[in-house]
Amino acid sequence: MTTLLHDLRFALRMLLKHRGFTATAIIALAVGIGGNTAIFSVINAVLLRPLPYSEPGQIVYFEGVNRARGVLDSNISALDFVSWKEQSNAFAEMALFVTGSGSLAGIDGDPERLPRAAVTSSFFPVMGVQPILGRAFSSQEDQPGSEPVAILSNAVWKRTFGGDRNVIGRKITLNARSVTIVGVMPARFDFPERAQIWSALPLDMKDDHRDNRSYSAIARLKPGITLGQAQSQISAINSQLATAYRDTNNGWDAKLARLHDYLARDVRPSLVALAGAVAFVLLIACANVANLLLVRTAARRREMAIRAALGASRIRVVRQLLTESVVLALIGAALGVLLSVWFTDVLVRISPPETPRFDQVNLDWRVLGFALLISTFTGLAFGLAPALHASREDVGASLNSGTRGAGESVRSRVRGLLLIGEVGLSVMLLVGAGLLIQSFLRLREVKPGFNPSHVLTASISLPYARYKDDQQRVDFFRQLTERVKTLPGVSSVATTLTLPLGGSNYDIGRAFVPEGRVLSIENSGNASYSLASGDYFRTMEIPLLGGRPFTERDDAKSPMVVIVNATLAKKAFGSPQSAIGKRLTIWRDEKFPREIIGVVGDTKPVRLDQESGPQLYVAHAQDASWGFMSVAIRTMGDPAAMIPTLRREVLAIDKDQPIYNVQTMDEVIAKSAASQRISMALFSAFAAIALLLAALGIYSVIAYSVTLRTQEIGVRMALGAQAGDVLRLIIGQGMAFTCAGVFAGLAGALALTRAISGLLFNVRANDPLTFVAISALIMAVALLASYIPARRAAHLDPMKALTHE
Repeated sequence: MTTLLHDLRFALRMLLKHRGFTATAIIALAVGIGGNTAIFSVINAVLLRPLPYSEPGQIVYFEGVNRARGVLDSNISALDFVSWKEQSNAFAEMALFVTGSGSLAGIDGDPERLPRAAVTSSFFPVMGVQPILGRAFSSQEDQPGSEPVAILSNAVWKRTFGGDRNVIGRKITLNARSVTIVGVMPARFDFPERAQIWSALPLDMKDDHRDNRSYSAIARLKPGITLGQAQSQISAINSQLATAYRDTNNGWDAKLARLHDYLARDVRPSLVALAGAVAFVLLIACANVANLLLVRTAARRREMAIRAALGASRIRVVRQLLTESVVLALIGAALGVLLSVWFTDVLVRISPPETPRFDQVNLDWRVLGFALLISTFTGLAFGLAPALHASREDVGASLNSGTRGAGESVRSRVRGLLLIGEVGLSVMLLVGAGLLIQSFLRLREVKPGFNPSHVLTASISLPYARYKDDQQRVDFFRQLTERVKTLPGVSSVATTLTLPLGGSNYDIGRAFVPEGRVLSIENSGNASYSLASGDYFRTMEIPLLGGRPFTERDDAKSPMVVIVNATLAKKAFGSPQSAIGKRLTIWRDEKFPREIIGVVGDTKPVRLDQESGPQLYVAHAQDASWGFMSVAIRTMGDPAAMIPTLRREVLAIDKDQPIYNVQTMDEVIAKSAASQRISMALFSAFAAIALLLAALGIYSVIAYSVTLRTQEIGVRMALGAQAGDVLRLIIGQGMAFTCAGVFAGLAGALALTRAISGLLFNVRANDPLTFVAISALIMAVALLASYIPARRAAHLDPMKALTHE
């Protein structure tokens, strides 16, 4: 212990003595360790930490799949779910749920729109979570006609009712219905989709259809049953259903996934890519510090030789140098942990709000343990090679100040290899960043099919308990549009069921059969379905390619009409022009054909990087069974300034009706590319750090090489070498290392860029332009980093250089 304390004191003295070296090494390590710790804290919360439920690994999620029709992530049918439940023995519990939102009438103020889930009574047993107050839903509440009941989230209970423990049994007004509160959930429980209130889901199977795929399902595996066994059972049942119900179930299956894996699936590729990027930064930082330590141990040859001459063993010398390295790493780690707090906060702030479990990101004991482990390993990794080289130093040669020492050539080769590694890793990171930048730029060039500028949108959901018939719903939205379009600053206003790019959170699909074909699953196509008022296409500036838009005459009493997009018109009728006047049936929902009165341009339904696909629009007055609609307002000025006015106009019509999901279409566009923008920004930031570290590595190696070759340079200049000759000599050395690193990095990039191919849009993972541009950038930076010490060497005084030791 005494020896260790002595080594620690000596290490601290040496680090304080060489402040420039110490500061450079600590900053490099802090950035590398801080970045890795921050990313690990996110990965720990999102991917590694189990869900906060009882035996979360047993909870599985069902997704509808029909590969023949290109459907890979559909909701499921309630009737199919009943068949699975009756015929499968793999699950202890199975539950259905539907997500959406609910309008909670103001207790002491304005009405509030809350994320809501309607769930069957088995939902909470499947999740392994029970209310902290009251009870969960009973099986009787799954039946049609049961008394409406609800369970509140912990946050709503505290915010709305002040945490009153006597809240159980109280009545609230939810979607214009009186609902009894029967429970309060634990803090932070908000599944599914950040739900804040849960209501019972009575199921009336007599009036349902197997192709009504609007439900979600979860289940808890029985002990001893694997996911693969459960999947085999469900797929076998689905094969039987496809034979028994060919029109509705042909080609349909369900894909089972662990709930944890399902929730993290969208963010996993980005996190893995970022983890690889920061790991590369740490490796580059380690190589950089190792190079600096090699330079410093070379300067301490005489010190090490004196220690050896006085009897210090090789192990003793190695231990002292490793102690210095570990102390350096621990100081870097301490600063890195502080930086990681800031990095983590930045990651959480810039991430989309719907990113799963980001609210649980923190520096817990796992993260701190990771930081300690990685710092210790880093200290050993970058300190071992210099320590071993120093311990092998020839004592006689080192005590002779006029010689460079027998180990210098070995050290030079190690420094060269480390430098090549730094450059190679930097090239790989920069190529990845370059591909992501190109991908993002190409994504921004995608035309969404409408003009998002100066458009405000908001969602409104009319409760069926108050707006019982279709005409009431039509009248509400018609009255609202009439009031809003007369307001100052409003250019036009319209309503729709589904806004482009997921702006209204509804992505509704319908099958259709063109006129002249038998109504069957084989003859049907799939299309995105939406409702729209007459001014919708003018408000969104979606081009009308032929025919006419909807008018007020297109109501429930007039002939049934439909407007289709260009893609549907081409696929079903050959061209947009030939589709006008043709008819199609929205099957199986309707048993009558609709006349195509117009063809409009394609819009992006969910994401900018997706194909538009067939789309069809129906006049709201001809299908007013939908109570939830979105209002789109094109303004002459700032659309956000219209928000208070829109809220006031809605409340003037119905004092209990809130608006929600309020956003401009510019914000919708930004959100649609948010994940790509964040990945690009973070990857580029780490690549820039890697480039700076590589430039520092090149500079330090070449600068030290100039110091070692000072006498040689003096001899060359005394024999007639010009400044240009010296520049070429020194720069050539640096560029030789760089070229070797670039070639190694390009080879590595060809292999590793496939890992980020899923994050790219319209860019090949081996895009030659990116590889050439990054190579040129690295060479330019290396040239600058080599030129600075080379220029100093070219201006040496030959007489002073010849007497240099």
